[in-house]
Amino acid sequence: MLKKRELANLAGDHLADVAGATEQGIHRINTDPPLPWSFLAHTGLTLHPTTPPN
Repeated sequence: MLKKRELANLAGDHLADVAGATEQGIHRINTDPPLPWSFLAHTGLTLHPTTPPN
């Protein structure tokens, strides 16, 4: 998702430009709680709670 928005066609002069755009994208993703879960759902992977050892 970062590649299609914040980092799309980004040609920063410095690494700090790329880092700033990346931080903005991560902030955008974190402010929309269902979004990271939709990424996981799209992969077809699942999360299973760990079973405590006996």
